[in-house]
Amino acid sequence: MDLIPELRARVVSASPAAAYAGWLLQQLGAAVRHATILDPEALGAFLTSGAEHPASLSLDPLPGELLITDLPPSPATAARVDELAARGRVIWITPFGPGNDWTGAPSTSLTRFAAGGWMHQVGEPSREPLAPPLSLDLFVAGLWAAVAALAADPSRPAGHDIPIVAALAATTIYDTVAFQYFGRLRGRAGARYAPTQPTIVTLPCADGFIGIHAALHGQWVTLAELSGHPGLVEDPRFASPTDRAANIAGLDRYLLPWLARHTRWELYHLLQRHRIPCSPLPTLQEVLDAPQLAARGAWRTVATPSGRVYRVPGPPVRVLAESGPAAADAASPGPWRPGALRVVDLSMGWAGPLVGHLLSALGADVIKIESHTHFDWWRGSRPPGDDPGLALHERSHVFNAVNRGKRGITLDLAHPRGRDLALALIDGADVVIENFAAGVIEKLGLDYPTLAARNPRLVMLRQPAFGSTGPEAGYVAFGNTIEGMSGLTALVGYEDGPPTMLANALGDPVSGLTGTAAVLAALRARRRDGRGRLLECAQLEGFLPLVSEALIEYQRTGRQPPRRGNRHPGRAPSGVFPAAGDDRWVAIDVDSDAAWEALAGLAGESWAADPVLGAAPARLARRTELEAALAGWTAGRDADALALELCRRGVPAAPVNTEADLLSFEPLLAAGFWIGEERDPVGFHFYPATAILRDGAPLAAASPAPLLGQHTAEVLAGLGLDADAIAMLEADGVTGSRPVARPRR
Repeated sequence: MDLIPELRARVVSASPAAAYAGWLLQQLGAAVRHATILDPEALGAFLTSGAEHPASLSLDPLPGELLITDLPPSPATAARVDELAARGRVIWITPFGPGNDWTGAPSTSLTRFAAGGWMHQVGEPSREPLAPPLSLDLFVAGLWAAVAALAADPSRPAGHDIPIVAALAATTIYDTVAFQYFGRLRGRAGARYAPTQPTIVTLPCADGFIGIHAALHGQWVTLAELSGHPGLVEDPRFASPTDRAANIAGLDRYLLPWLARHTRWELYHLLQRHRIPCSPLPTLQEVLDAPQLAARGAWRTVATPSGRVYRVPGPPVRVLAESGPAAADAASPGPWRPGALRVVDLSMGWAGPLVGHLLSALGADVIKIESHTHFDWWRGSRPPGDDPGLALHERSHVFNAVNRGKRGITLDLAHPRGRDLALALIDGADVVIENFAAGVIEKLGLDYPTLAARNPRLVMLRQPAFGSTGPEAGYVAFGNTIEGMSGLTALVGYEDGPPTMLANALGDPVSGLTGTAAVLAALRARRRDGRGRLLECAQLEGFLPLVSEALIEYQRTGRQPPRRGNRHPGRAPSGVFPAAGDDRWVAIDVDSDAAWEALAGLAGESWAADPVLGAAPARLARRTELEAALAGWTAGRDADALALELCRRGVPAAPVNTEADLLSFEPLLAAGFWIGEERDPVGFHFYPATAILRDGAPLAAASPAPLLGQHTAEVLAGLGLDADAIAMLEADGVTGSRPVARPRR
């Protein structure tokens, strides 16, 4: 793929973070010079093929090269980064960002997961919170860095910081906003995704576990029918998500016997045929053998210096079609903001709207199209009977977070006049984002051939769950489904427990970041050749790089990695330990003998005094004993103060931050991560910026999420309609600002 051959990058990687950013840019066509310390016999074989492996890493970009690095923070590195940023473009990925008490703190993936808000909601309420077992934090930070690289203005020097904890906080499912709206912590719900989502669940079946992700009311109705109990929908115990959550045991008495009669793959295909997102939680071998991925040619092979050959993920972005070339649009501005990138956002949920939100934060004019008869389901999908006077569709913390910076209009796209107006708007657009189910965009007459024939410079992004081709092209997914299908969910859980979902539906923000990178790359290509493009970012294929560590290790050893709680192989003590207060925890990850010596010195307890424990093998042999003693020592101590003191002594540690804690976590405050915003009818709250700081300032959207139909009249007037025509559209039900049922036609 040669979308961005003019982009020249120097990547200097000490971890997968900068390496993944460089790999993604290379897949998009950039010329990347890479120096790394990653092992070319392991993950380095995938991310750093062809890289230099110097004895030590130095920051040495050539003139005109964009520099991406994740070298650890130090005064010398900071000075060098500042020097280079004064005359070029630099992206520096660090654990906690610059200019705060945590800047130089030692860290590991475990402690960053804890600090960044990824853990507190995962696991059993009566047990310690859980982290994922891989370096997902570094891949997520690398995605943010790739977006920053593609958004960087090549004509001006700039320094960009990507704090990993901000990258993590920005990919939680807006729990911190929910805390402000509702005044309560989400908590852990064991097999359930959340206490309020009883049918997003991992349950046992005949040969293992099935992940069922029936988030919407219609999916619950179908699930009840498939289980043989259609009457559950009318049962007052299960009438609403709140009712079902209050009667979990009763619900499971109906679901579990049915599930026990079917294997996970039988259930997967049955539920998917009925449009219920689900995952059979495949093993890593099953991921490698997946028929859908094989049909799509989703794998590549790499060889290590010793001759090992691994299958690894291929490019997460595909160009399905091109149009043009066409001259730059000289048409009248219409409803668009002068000088801004013009984006029409047709998407719903999280993955697609996140692309529009990020483009808005980068300065784009984004117009979101919904219908008052079929609005974005992230405004809320509820059973019939809700009081419309409550305006619940305007009180969704998730919708209000991810749609900031956009203007919003309503058009019934199933109505000929609504479709015509959408076409007129898209005629002047640079980008269209859509994530409808397979076949919907074609049925609406808004497919790429139709749009490109009218607007040959158009860049269109599609984000199907599994891709537009292959035997499972029509299958559906939420972010939890993508996690499961990648093999990740099967790896997360307590050592003695079942597979466990993460709490942030990670497939969605990963898809949003990948899609943003794809759009930015296609826009760069269009500046060069005048061509529009149809882009496809299949969500599963974009997620596979995040589990590449496990896929490579499995191919090396032939063993499916066991679930291991929060323990890291080869380290002890390593885990999450109780702290003072109710459900307070601290993550401690002793990653060296020196860190153990520092921990033992601070503890001053008899269990830490044995000199034999100065060697890692001895600590590993007594891991259970040591971790029990450490838990007794931490239980009476403040998590924040203890973590900072341990870090000062060289021990990686962090509090397990709740969504409320993130509001006051110093690295996020120093990054300007929280943006205060007033929005009717919910009032003033803090919302997250992006994880990208440009010259010390966070990139963030500039306005609240739109009310339903808030900007309809303004945008339609910009398309040339007068007040009478706009009023007639509302009278005919083509537009509207209040939810109504779609009339049958």
